[in-house]
Amino acid sequence: LVPRVVGMSIPRATDAKLWALFTLAHFKPFSALSPLLHKGENVIEVFRTYSFSPRSRTVMTNWEAVHECEDERD
Repeated sequence: LVPRVVGMSIPRATDAKLWALFTLAHFKPFSALSPLLHKGENVIEVFRTYSFSPRSRTVMTNWEAVHECEDERD
């Protein structure tokens, strides 16, 4: 199965804050009782310390590859 993003485009990793928030929202489990970010936490720091699974890292790499293909096509 291929994860599919609905409703917006995938940000580029070069936009660090948006990329960190986007990837955390897709791969880090969260709920009302266990928020994605706790009050006062920095999204970049949470991204750096979160343990993404190998599968998540593969998907993230593939998202960046899509951007590279789009750049080459343009």
